[in-house]
Parts: sequence; structure tokens; C-alpha cells
Amino acid sequence: METLTIQKLFDAKNRKFEIPAYQRSYSWGEKQIMQFIEDLKNASSQYYLGHFLFESSSNNTLLIIDGQQRLTTCVIFFSSLKNELNNRKAKGEFVSLDLDDITDYYIRDIRKGTQKFKTVDYDNNFFVDEVIDCKNSSQEPATRSQEHIRNSKKMFDEAFAKATVAELEKWYNLVQNATITQYVVSSKAEAAQIFAFQNDRGKELSKLEILKSYFMLQIYLSSDNQDLTNENIQYLENEFKTIYQRIVSVDEKEDDVLNHYWRAVSGKGFASDEIIEGVKTTLSEQANKIEWIKDFVSGISGAFETIFKVKNDSYSYIRDLFYLNNMALSYPFFIKADRANVTEKIYRRLARFLENITFRSLIRGGRAGIETRLDCVLRNNDLIDDKSISDSIDWMIDHIETDWWWGYWSDNEMKRLVDSGWFYQNRVDNYLLWKYEMYLCNDNHPMPHKVTFDELIRNESIEHIAPQTPTNGDPLANGYGIYTDKEIPENGIESGHWLNCVGNLMLISQSHNSSIGNKPFANKLASYGKDNLLNQQKEIIEFVSDKNNPVWNKDAIERRHNKIKEAVLEIWNLNLI
Repeated sequence: METLTIQKLFDAKNRKFEIPAYQRSYSWGEKQIMQFIEDLKNASSQYYLGHFLFESSSNNTLLIIDGQQRLTTCVIFFSSLKNELNNRKAKGEFVSLDLDDITDYYIRDIRKGTQKFKTVDYDNNFFVDEVIDCKNSSQEPATRSQEHIRNSKKMFDEAFAKATVAELEKWYNLVQNATITQYVVSSKAEAAQIFAFQNDRGKELSKLEILKSYFMLQIYLSSDNQDLTNENIQYLENEFKTIYQRIVSVDEKEDDVLNHYWRAVSGKGFASDEIIEGVKTTLSEQANKIEWIKDFVSGISGAFETIFKVKNDSYSYIRDLFYLNNMALSYPFFIKADRANVTEKIYRRLARFLENITFRSLIRGGRAGIETRLDCVLRNNDLIDDKSISDSIDWMIDHIETDWWWGYWSDNEMKRLVDSGWFYQNRVDNYLLWKYEMYLCNDNHPMPHKVTFDELIRNESIEHIAPQTPTNGDPLANGYGIYTDKEIPENGIESGHWLNCVGNLMLISQSHNSSIGNKPFANKLASYGKDNLLNQQKEIIEFVSDKNNPVWNKDAIERRHNKIKEAVLEIWNLNLI
């Protein structure tokens, strides 16, 4: 182990650095960059940047095994700082630093014009444009790490623009003279082994990154045939290139996708083991470990493709699943369906079933978990085609209708939950009312919906038709029924739990809701649907007994409640799937 400085590490004129394929991509975000800048502002004359692990390579190149986040950040720092100092010189400010030295040490070899520091292959062209050449590129980042590269440079640019030349030169000297320690190994196998050992024991790596380094190590240790090893490594590199390009597109945490995939393929479903240990255990049981690794990584790549496809699918029931915001339940099934290469017809049938069961599970909540029931299907590795997937949907529907263990999500249970007098602020209250609106629209909004949940709900709140606090505390005088009936409590709007039931709830714009507040019912009724496309507002008059002297009482609420309940049974009819 050797102690030196960043300047000595870069060795002035001829040393180069590269990030190998099994290293993590650049992941520093705002928190880390702000801390880096604050450390510089608070440092006096000494700065320590930690330990680095390298593998020696040809042409005086060091492959970065551990420390690439810090070293990449240093190069971005030097590039941004040089750019800012050039701007200051152009404005006539005195700069004592030799800016060509910054380029020659940390950015490009002036004599050869070659890049001093290369990031991972799939990010390097972007890194050259953004950091090495400082182009004002309109190119959109293709990976999450490219986003981090652009954002980190932007943060340095903004911080440097506010600093004096003296401060910039002080920070430059602090970083280039920062103390580090380094350890250099001579073989890929040794490098991969040390990296896997260090980063499998508490360092802040994603599970996907840990598995990537672990798989690389297994490949290096598995064969003395260098050509075959290189071929297998290249296969993994290509799959991970696709994975990282998809990560930024799907806006999904990589470890979440990994978990969805593991649940789909592990044979243990939602109850699958902790994934790192689970994968290692499964791999140890394989006769051909390398082929299993390649299949597994290819499967992960396919899972990212599935997430991307699902997120961009316009089919109404898939969009509905996103509105329900519980995709962890659905993604493993979509991954399983894609692995079975099912037709669009079966894929859509699966989506419709998943929307149905997700709604039933969310409206219920509680301790009984639907996942333990769905595991019966998710664990089945014989789901390999249209028929087996479709048969599994039939099996689940049948069990919901006939099996007491699935009875928590039956039609009777769904009716009971809708009948609850405390439906308000249930997790799916506005979703149910939106689906009811689509039900009322019928032919006016054929599937897929012309009016999406987001479009309709974005500015909507839930209105209590009979207000929670009636005007002046006198509901009868203001067109509402009796709130508290002491003799027959169930006949009172509040005492009978009708106030917060779905029959008394309605979608309404926030501004509209604020304007009518708890005004008399006749005033509210006149405003419903006046300048609004919502049929559920316009139909309120239909539930009033006396149209000339409208009163919103328990009977009106109950009539509307029963209509909505019947609509719910039709909207989420399992026999229509």
C-alpha cells in the first residue's frame, strides 16, 4: 500500500485510468457533490480522499476497482474548474494557475490528445462530450449514470461561478494535493475477487451491482480458457449495457426490478429469500454455473424490457394499475408472462385480472395478504405459454369465488367494504369514483379512456354532499336530512354512518368544493354539473324524492349508495375477465 497525492497518482504526463466493465456506474448525486464542495470550503490546507484499489493494465493504464465515484468526481471537478478559470481570464481577471497543466494532468494528454480518464464504455462518449470537451450538447442522457454526470458538472459550474478566483485556486490546490492511499493488483481474477469481497460486506452498492461483480468473479474463476472467459464476460457486459440504458428510461429503482424478477423466477414468489444469498445458494446448486449466470443476467435484462414495455403500454387496465400504485404486486406476473412469450390477448387478460385483484386488495387492506394466495401461481415455473397463463387466471378467479381462504377478496367482501359507512379516505376512494364516472360515461368514453385518471383527478377533491359540518348546525333548514337520530340511529346521516359512505361522496374540483363549502343543499345542487363534465354531479338530482323541494337525506344517500355498489360489482366483475 502506498501513500501519495492525486497529482502524483495521475503522474503528470502519461498515466491513464479506465473503469472496467464489472465496476458500478457513476452514481453520485446532489448530496455527495454538495458535501464535496462543503468539504473544500471548510478545509484549510489538508484534504484526504481515501483509499483506491487498481488493477494494472497495459500502456500505463490503471483499471479502477474501488474508488471510481471519487475519481470520476475529481475529473469532473477539474474540468469544470478549468472552464470557469478560462472564463475569468477572458473577462480580464488574473489567474495564476497554468490551465494547460490542468488539461495535461487530468483531462487530455496534450502531446497525444488522448483521454486521461475513461468511464464505463456505455457512458464514455457522453462523458467525453460533457466533461472532457465541455460541449453544450443537447443529447439526452441514456442512463441514470449519465444524468448524474451532467448534474454533478452543473453543480460544480454553479458553485464555481459564485466563487472568487482566489477561492477557485485554493480548491484546486486542495484537490490535487489531497492525500490518498492506493493498492495495485496485477490480474483480473485478483481484482474481481478483492472487489467482490470488499463490496459484498457493507459498502453502499446496489444489489444489482453486487451480483454483477459476483458473477464476473465466478466467470473468471471458472475456467482456464481465456478466450472462453472473455467471451462470457463480453456477454455479461452487453446485457448490463442494455440494463443501464433501460434504468433511466423506466424510472424504476434497479433493485426493485431485480426483486420483481427474482420473485418471478425463484420458485418462492413473494416470499422469496433475500436475493443476494438466494442467488448464491441457487448458483451453488447448478451443474453448469456459467450458463445459469448468463441465463439469469439475460433474464434481468428481459425484466427491464418488461418494465419499460408496461410503463409505455396504453392499454387502459395497465394504466389503471399505475393509478392504483401497487405495481410490486403486478410486475412479477408481467415478467412471467413475457418469459412465456404470451400473445397480446392473454397479456391484456392478465392486466385486467391484476387490476381487479389489486383493487379488491386495496379496498380491503387489513392483515390478510393477497400475496400469499397469488404465490400459488407465481411459484409455478410451468407457466410457459398462453394456455398455462390463461389457465392460471381461471384458477385464481375460481378460488376467489369458491375458496374460503380467498374469501377476503370475494364479491361479498367487496360489497361489505363498499357498504361501510367509513369509506371516505380509503386508499382507493377517488379511484372508485373515477371508475364510476367512466361507468356513467359509457359510450361517451370508450376504452381506452379518453379521460384519464390523472386528467380527471389532478384538480379534484372529494365532496361530502351532506357536509361534515352543516351550516349553522341546522341541517333540516338547509335541505339536509336528520344528522343524529337518537331513537333509530341508522336513520341519521351521521348516527347511521351515512356521512362518509360512498353514496355521499362525489368528485369535485377543489375550487368548486371551496366555493360551496357547507351551503344549503339547493345551492349546491344548482352548482353541480353546471360547468363540469362530470356525470356523477349531474345525476345527483335523480336521487332526490321531491325535485321542487330538494332534500339530501339518508334515503337519497342510500339510493345513490346502492347504485354505486351495483356499478362496482359490474365494473369489477370477475366473469368479464
